[in-house]
Amino acid sequence: MLHIMNAICGPRCDRCPAYIATQSNDYPALQRIADEWTRNTGRTFTPEEIMCEGCRVEGARLSSYCNDCDIRLCAIARGNPTCAHCNGCPCDKIRAPQAKQALEEIRKSLNREA
Repeated sequence: MLHIMNAICGPRCDRCPAYIATQSNDYPALQRIADEWTRNTGRTFTPEEIMCEGCRVEGARLSSYCNDCDIRLCAIARGNPTCAHCNGCPCDKIRAPQAKQALEEIRKSLNREA
């Protein structure tokens, strides 16, 4: 069973194909995902580079781009577990519509808890 958590930028990790494949040790799926990401982004990815256990998990395996992700670095610098915890959310770093939507949902749940 996959642990339900949100990435710093909002989307649920348990819905991410790289996270799912990493959690199930499915190397053929990681290869397919790496090939797809390479086609879609123009950047070459290997299966090892996309293994991810969640960008909020300290000491976990992260996709290769996570260490340089502006969104992740900003949230960490501000001490926020997700962008939804930031008063400036959503900012211009958040471009993906699904991330904006996920962050809105997290903010709603934070407001309900307050």
